[in-house]
Amino acid sequence: MKPKYLQIILTLLFMSTSMVRAIDLPTAQMYIQEGNKCFGEKNLELAADYYEKALRYAPSAHVYFNLGNTYASLKRPGYALFYFLKAKQYRPRWTELNQTIQSLYQSYPTLSPLKSTWYHAIVQAVTLNAWVVLLDVCFWISMFSIIIYICFAHRKMYVQLGGFCGTLFLCMGILLYVHKNNLRTGVLIEENPIRFAPTESSPVRQNIPEGTLCEISDRRDQFIYVKTELAEGWILSEKIRPLYANSNS
Repeated sequence: MKPKYLQIILTLLFMSTSMVRAIDLPTAQMYIQEGNKCFGEKNLELAADYYEKALRYAPSAHVYFNLGNTYASLKRPGYALFYFLKAKQYRPRWTELNQTIQSLYQSYPTLSPLKSTWYHAIVQAVTLNAWVVLLDVCFWISMFSIIIYICFAHRKMYVQLGGFCGTLFLCMGILLYVHKNNLRTGVLIEENPIRFAPTESSPVRQNIPEGTLCEISDRRDQFIYVKTELAEGWILSEKIRPLYANSNS
């Protein structure tokens, strides 16, 4: 193999491994135990703080679920819905979680209903993380197949492998593109007015209740432009949490 091809492969391997996020399970478990202890003692604010710290080290469906239950006990349905929906990204078919979400909707009828589309069952067949990992795997296999094909006498097998993975990558990319509106969804964690312009002095278009699902369209400074079933306009970014952000918040 020529040195320049080896350098390309090593560079791609370094890029792929550098994207993997470090997970500290022991530290996360310590915070989870402290959170469970505080929750049992009805010290809910402190329990939420410990659970949020655990998410920084190892996000999981159970931690998000615990946070949702904590905020539901604090009578803060906006936060509760957000964390329940985050947990659903990790375990979309978790029966207890889905029942808890239904119970939350029964307790707070003003919460925005979840929308369901023709591709909803396909997207939720596996977790969001699994979709992203599968997409990345197909992409890198396609890239490596092309490089190996070039380096090793243009073998037909690598062309077929690269073509198959490339097609699968393209299909999943199209599905996620169709799903892009949902990927820009956020939850209003507190009641907040929607304004005509991205300034606090702008007139209020309408007050939106907490727990409202919003489609995030634009951002200017500390304001975000959102679209809801009730109205659309600018709200403070601190009042909304995006469901599909890279952070754990």
